[in-house]
Amino acid sequence: MHNLKSKIFYLFLFLFFVTGSITSLNVGVSHDEWHEEENWKYNISLSQNIKNHIFSNEKINPDLENYKDKYYGIGFQIISQPIQLILKKIIKNNDISSYGAKLVSKHFVVFLFFFLSGISLYLIIRKIIDNDEFSYLALLTYLFYPYLFGQSLFSPKDIPFMAVWLICTYLSFNIFGNLIEKNNSSTSSLVILGISTAFLLSIRVTGVLILIQYLISLLIYLNTSNINIITFIKKFYLKILIFIFFLFLFIYLFYPLYWMNPLIFITAIQEMGRFYNDVCTNTFGTCMYAKDLPPTYIPIWLSVKLPLLIILGIFLIPFTEKKIFIDNKKNVFFGTILTTSILVPLILILRNVTLYDELRHIMFLIPLFFILGTVSLYMFSRKFFFILSILTISLFVIENIKIHPYQYVWFNLPSRALDLTSDFELEYQGLSGKEIAKHISKTDQKEKCILVSPQHSVKPFLSTEKYNCYAQWQLIDTNYERPFLAVQHVRNLKKSMPYKCESIYEDGFNLLFHKKRFVTGKLLRCN
Repeated sequence: MHNLKSKIFYLFLFLFFVTGSITSLNVGVSHDEWHEEENWKYNISLSQNIKNHIFSNEKINPDLENYKDKYYGIGFQIISQPIQLILKKIIKNNDISSYGAKLVSKHFVVFLFFFLSGISLYLIIRKIIDNDEFSYLALLTYLFYPYLFGQSLFSPKDIPFMAVWLICTYLSFNIFGNLIEKNNSSTSSLVILGISTAFLLSIRVTGVLILIQYLISLLIYLNTSNINIITFIKKFYLKILIFIFFLFLFIYLFYPLYWMNPLIFITAIQEMGRFYNDVCTNTFGTCMYAKDLPPTYIPIWLSVKLPLLIILGIFLIPFTEKKIFIDNKKNVFFGTILTTSILVPLILILRNVTLYDELRHIMFLIPLFFILGTVSLYMFSRKFFFILSILTISLFVIENIKIHPYQYVWFNLPSRALDLTSDFELEYQGLSGKEIAKHISKTDQKEKCILVSPQHSVKPFLSTEKYNCYAQWQLIDTNYERPFLAVQHVRNLKKSMPYKCESIYEDGFNLLFHKKRFVTGKLLRCN
């Protein structure tokens, strides 16, 4: 019976991966994907410039030194770019340009990382609760969660960062598990953890926060095992140094920027904590600016985005913690996740770190909340967990189909009593560009010029023969020559109807149990 369940489980994982991969290649291009590709080009140019500087005494190009998005490494790109070059040849056709095909090809790699994050979550959960049915349902809840599943179809930084954080968490738990069982740990495991952590930081330098998580695990381990920290350091100082060596070596290798001066790493941490982008995120009806967020920003978004099952499980932790913290391993594993989930948001709030676009910059914490919520609810009542998780998964499957490709705009059931369409930020990534481009192609509009920002959300999906005139949306209220078409999406949706323009097409969706339709994009004709 156990072998049969395992085979069914593996078959599901295979089918889920295939379905998700194909789906990801049919989603539009998001706002950030052009920037991600530009970051790769920048790092390639910088690498070549540094090589020429070393071997040919060529001066470093000041434009490369002053590039505003320079604090991103190449770890994820090293994996994604070769796959993109292969896939773009397969998916390129009359419906998408060569450049658009390359951007869309990255979606497969993003989904692959999401899938790996699910496997990591499953393995972590098995370390805390060794039960097949619980682990399968917890994983299904995670994989079908519309918010993350939607992000996994396109998000080139948030999902890979989240996935590698979870992988690093699993690797670190293996090390502490061996310390508890054998009072030792292999050198190879520390080398792998060092490289994985460097990879995490190469996606976003914010990954430095995971060192706090490692420290939390260490302190819980020392406390529960009654080991003096000095004794621990004396015994394992060589392995600690090996971890630090490989961590910094691969941070250096994954960041061409640091080849000029490794101390830029410190500057990167400071600069990315106060990122230059000060956009407004509509939060509970209030326009909250990225550089001056109130302490309520993170709690509000978590309360409307986390599933009810997870929120309920987290609130039950005070009543279930005695059933969870029953041995040293569970103390380290669950204790680390619980403390990290509380401490990291507090650090971000107290340091007033720049955040925007709802939860995308703290998405790496969502799997940790999932672990806390599912484990706690299961320990509170197995029967209640099984009933609620099956209902939740069923709802997730229906809504993934119903609101595709805007799953990431999903809100939980309690929040649907609010007017979500006016109180919260919605489709800020611009996936509606592809749907609007389809409509333009079908109706063969006479107006040839299109005002749209960002242009890469629409342009790759339109014929270059019919449509080769594009301009920024910001020109819509100027004396730009009329008539023209305009695509009103992303944050421009908040603006009123421009002068002498009319809506000729709207894209959107309806959430279950919510009265108002979510408008994700409009096509305007301006005369």
